Amino acid sequence: MNETKSSKSSHLKRKTSVAKDTVPVKKGKELVLAMPSTSKAFPPEFNRMGIKEPIEIDYSRIPKGFKLGELAGYKFAGIVQANLYDKYEIQIYCRLFEHFAWYPFYIFPEECYVSAHDLAVSQVEYYRLSPYEKLRMSLSRPNSISDEDEESSTSSC
Repeated sequence: MNETKSSKSSHLKRKTSVAKDTVPVKKGKELVLAMPSTSKAFPPEFNRMGIKEPIEIDYSRIPKGFKLGELAGYKFAGIVQANLYDKYEIQIYCRLFEHFAWYPFYIFPEECYVSAHDLAVSQVEYYRLSPYEKLRMSLSRPNSISDEDEESSTSSC
């Protein structure tokens, strides 16, 4: 019995000197992250934002703890103009308004910009639709643009 313990213990001994020589040391990868650009595409202009004058913010009108961030006066003017009260609708509006104020949506055939306010309000209205209405709209939408649709879209610019 003593012989089996000693033979097992001698068999289980590690060979540390051999392992250090054969296994190479792993080097950690260095991640090179590109610094994000802080510059904006275009400075916001009132004709691209769709709101001419900012309004003094009334914090009782917006949800508690909600921060408007950049362009706060213009965002609040848009919230009042669109008659928004729901916190999710206000959040959608603010995010889209700020994005399209800095990065405007350009329609190439008409050669004009769509205002950030109009785009944000249209997305809030789409958010209000029920899933059934969204499905019905997507199924009834034609695959190609007709002449009537082109005429109606050019009149908005």
